[in-house]
Amino acid sequence: RYVTSPREENKYFEALDFYEKSLGIQEKHLPPDHPDLGGSYNNIGIVHWCLGHYDLALDYYNRSLKIRLKSLPAQHPDIASTYENMGLVYENKGEFEQALILL
Repeated sequence: RYVTSPREENKYFEALDFYEKSLGIQEKHLPPDHPDLGGSYNNIGIVHWCLGHYDLALDYYNRSLKIRLKSLPAQHPDIASTYENMGLVYENKGEFEQALILL
């Protein structure tokens, strides 16, 4: 968990609100497997990770990964980034074996 103060936590919640609004717009105007949606899910996952909401972070990272695997080339750096983010969550959860698989 990386939030150190209530003020900082409020900034993360504010960011989360903007990311969710952006995602809502994207979902209305983009096909369901568009790479931009994968990026938005990844960003929301990052905020949840920073807030210590590890299971929510993993949920959003999994959504991101599903889209990115469908819409991007296999060796694309965004796919690697999502795997890395998932590994970091598992590390924070103390699930080191799972983290090593992803990292």
